[in-house]
Amino acid sequence: MRIDVPWGTGTTPVEVEAHQVAGVLGANVDKAEDPEGILRKALTRAGSGFGEFLTRAGSPLLVVVNDGTRPTPSAEVLAGLRPDLEEWLRTPGNELSFVIATGTHRAALPEELDRIFGADVARTHAGRIFSHDAKDQGQLAYVGRTARGTEVHVSRLLAEARSVIVINSVEPHYFAGYTGGRKSLFPGLAAYETVWANHKLSMQEGSELLMLEGNPVHEDLEEMLAVGIEGKDVYSVQLVLDKDHRIGFAAAGDLQTTFRQAVAVADKQFVLEIERPYEVVVAVAPHPMDCNLYQTNKAIQAGALAVKDGGVLIVVSQCPFGLGENQTLFDMLSAADSPAQAIERINSQEYKLGVQQAARIAAILERAQIWMVSSLRDDDVRSIFMTPFADVQEAVDTALRDQGEGAQALFLTEASITVPRVCG
Repeated sequence: MRIDVPWGTGTTPVEVEAHQVAGVLGANVDKAEDPEGILRKALTRAGSGFGEFLTRAGSPLLVVVNDGTRPTPSAEVLAGLRPDLEEWLRTPGNELSFVIATGTHRAALPEELDRIFGADVARTHAGRIFSHDAKDQGQLAYVGRTARGTEVHVSRLLAEARSVIVINSVEPHYFAGYTGGRKSLFPGLAAYETVWANHKLSMQEGSELLMLEGNPVHEDLEEMLAVGIEGKDVYSVQLVLDKDHRIGFAAAGDLQTTFRQAVAVADKQFVLEIERPYEVVVAVAPHPMDCNLYQTNKAIQAGALAVKDGGVLIVVSQCPFGLGENQTLFDMLSAADSPAQAIERINSQEYKLGVQQAARIAAILERAQIWMVSSLRDDDVRSIFMTPFADVQEAVDTALRDQGEGAQALFLTEASITVPRVCG
């Protein structure tokens, strides 16, 4: 049986005996037949029309989009908004800016701007496009404090805006419950220290995939949102993507309402029911979520939910940008003599951004092997208690042989955004 496993922007073929394949699972969605129509319908729906928003939108107006590590088709949304947006801009005194919500990630590369905004928008509005920098104090402003003590510092572009347009897509998130919605602004446009304080809550109970109610990270983000957008007019476009990362569902209007609508769709689309945990699980981080080890962690966390104790989790992620800007995950694991020691050290030290990833990976390594097919250096992979392989075929063949007679492999082709769940 041939399986085309995603690798970068293409695929790599793997041959496996049919009886050894437990399944090949991606998101529960087909290719959207009319992405533009889906978006247009959302933007013109009564009570949530984009034109209605612009008639009352005060200046300055800020448009917030995701960075290049996300699959959100912001360019398609902006193409739909552009005629009305540029008509609004013609009114004397109206000011417009675009900001890339990088969170604590690096600034967008010049070659990424065309993909994020579309070539025409990137060229026409080049002087209005900014990347958020979470560590540049000159770009930040204090707006309040949450009940959990998080000091909320945000981009001055957001603090000074009277109107805001938020474009995002919603998928499961391994400790915030779901991406999308409030995450465009927090942590998307927050200060490093604000993100640190919020993400520290991921070490607490309730910070899990698919969970919103009772999730301390999500609830803290909701409070940040309340103080961060108080008095502002916010228009939200929340998407759920199809198998090709095109628009499969769109909701437009109020930020909270559109986020909840998208979550309901995402829950049906990204939760994958499986019969049992399997001996071998191939978890793929699809492009562009395969950019580095830090982002690949999402695929590791999801894949681990499907692997049995003593099994093998094969992570497939090209990682063209290496370990990522935040190397805490790598540093915490590579400095320890064992996963158990890493967990002990993590629990005894002050929290750092990314440490929750190291702790969760160490916990997985306590019960299963993690093998890595990537472009990372073999020595780096081994230093974090994982086994490097040159290609997927070799890794799958070796794992099935090692797991013995009756072993089966489950392929999760979009592990970064899907969540396997054992029936019952």
